[in-house]
Amino acid sequence: MQTNGTLMKRTLTTGFPLWRPASPAGSLRLALAALLIAPLAFLHAADSTTIAVDSSAMVFSPGNWTGDEGRGGKVFRQTWNSGAYFWATWETSNSTPTAKILLDTATYPPDFKPPFIAYSIDGVWKSKIPCAAEIVIEDIKGAGRHELRVILHQSQQRERWGSEGKSGVNVLRVTGLQLDAESKPIPGVPESKWAMIIGDSITEGVGATELAAYSHLVGQALQTQGYGYCVSACGWSGWINRGDNPPGDVPGYYVITNSSGGAGGRYDDAASRWNKIDGNRHSLLDAAGHLSGQGGVGQEPSLILINYGTNDALHQSNPSDTRASIVQSLGALRRSAPDAQIILIVPFGQYYAKELKEAVAVHRTNHPTDTKLAMIDLGRTVAATLAAKNGLMGGLHPNDRGHAVFAAEIIPQVMAILHAAAK
Repeated sequence: MQTNGTLMKRTLTTGFPLWRPASPAGSLRLALAALLIAPLAFLHAADSTTIAVDSSAMVFSPGNWTGDEGRGGKVFRQTWNSGAYFWATWETSNSTPTAKILLDTATYPPDFKPPFIAYSIDGVWKSKIPCAAEIVIEDIKGAGRHELRVILHQSQQRERWGSEGKSGVNVLRVTGLQLDAESKPIPGVPESKWAMIIGDSITEGVGATELAAYSHLVGQALQTQGYGYCVSACGWSGWINRGDNPPGDVPGYYVITNSSGGAGGRYDDAASRWNKIDGNRHSLLDAAGHLSGQGGVGQEPSLILINYGTNDALHQSNPSDTRASIVQSLGALRRSAPDAQIILIVPFGQYYAKELKEAVAVHRTNHPTDTKLAMIDLGRTVAATLAAKNGLMGGLHPNDRGHAVFAAEIIPQVMAILHAAAK
């Protein structure tokens, strides 16, 4: 790398990329090598066009991504969230166009199983593609306009959150998109409205094959109505239960301890993730303390859809603290997204349904003017279906059929709620 005329070399860590000057002897060797390969590098550059991550042609799902400079920067964008996506559009005069997704895989230790992506080129999908430094986009047909969409669809449920000053290991880190030299990027326009879809392993899509999770189907339906969307879901997690394989490094959603009768208690911000993108000092809030799609002010979500409670019940989280968490998180969400429609989904297995409904009633009593809070309850028949041994819809984790059926029930209810709120 060359910066301000000074040759640099890269030190790879499991944290964010660090750059430091080479030693004097190393600088001389690298400089000579650079002079020798410069003609080849120039020819290579002349044979391709690279779209950087800060290009207006690269559009990233709101609320999911961070970069080398906070939530932005020029070097990379990364996410740990299954369901996070990006897309880019370009046109080319090349009759045999080429494209490669460029990734930084330095976070993965030796023998680490990397995340998997799925991508579509002009509407044709391919899946089960492991993250690698270069991923060649196959079957691009002829000259003209092309659109690439990429989704992180699966990763191990470990080492995703990171810590202060250190990236998670298990992330998708995008550094750009390399195209043929005849290609010209087309600026993309992010949707002005966006939705947050929040939950546990069911929302993450465990039990479903790629792109079959109800969260993906709901997100795709919302896109037809002009919404971008963010899937922020983590296996094992709950209102107060930690996420990822126990002991897990992903905080609970809104952690309350020492409550009494579902009220009071102590909020633990360090142990909560509702206002964070990851553990590496990346806030989900803007300078005004509001939830933000890309980090700027005035980018609050229009819809917040939450499906939590299953793991709190299964892992026997304190019912009082769970109810207090729901009540107080609803207050925090309303303050940080004053105009958002908030919809709580009763867990498909009816876990902590009682505490959830009680918490909503308390919030409505405390905030009588808040008309943008609703619930979706698929009912006890769904819970019975999932509890049946070898049930047709799956078990604790619904199968593809279950996700499709539940999405078919959730989507029209979400649309009806949004339509009624808009009147």
